[in-house]
Amino acid sequence: MRHKTKIVWLSIAVLAVLAVVAAPRIAFYRLTGRFTPIHKIETLHAPVAVKGWTPDGLSLADGRTVSLPGIHALPAVSPALSELTKRGVELSADGRVYGLVLVHHWCGNDPVREDISRVDISDALMFLHIGQTAAPVPESGTTARAAGGRFTEWGWNISEYVQFIGWQSLKGSVR
Repeated sequence: MRHKTKIVWLSIAVLAVLAVVAAPRIAFYRLTGRFTPIHKIETLHAPVAVKGWTPDGLSLADGRTVSLPGIHALPAVSPALSELTKRGVELSADGRVYGLVLVHHWCGNDPVREDISRVDISDALMFLHIGQTAAPVPESGTTARAAGGRFTEWGWNISEYVQFIGWQSLKGSVR
């Protein structure tokens, strides 16, 4: 074979390998408008494990029981509260309690592949109509449609989570 023929075949082979390697990224781009997936992972500051809860509050692994601001009594069973506390909780200086929740981005056109968000547990329970609140829930016309929320084995439904974030901003502007 001549030298030019070898270069042509080598160039074709390199291009073929590049096409095979790039194909998944190109397909993802055509689907989502991005070449790589997005991973949004928030963390807790000094997390404390949660063993469970009673009507009075969360039972922490270190033996403490922490009440949730604005919540008078917790339910005996709650898939949403289980999801909100299974990664531990953060106790802030102002008395608020935060947890991490997996948010389920169910649409294949969404470039977010992993979303773990930090949420105020009291606000989430008020929004989801879980437990007995100490006072009427502000902006209750914009809270979750069904008590307990839309939680599955894949996390909190993105549509309801976005509605929760909007409700939090409305609630905050009324305070």
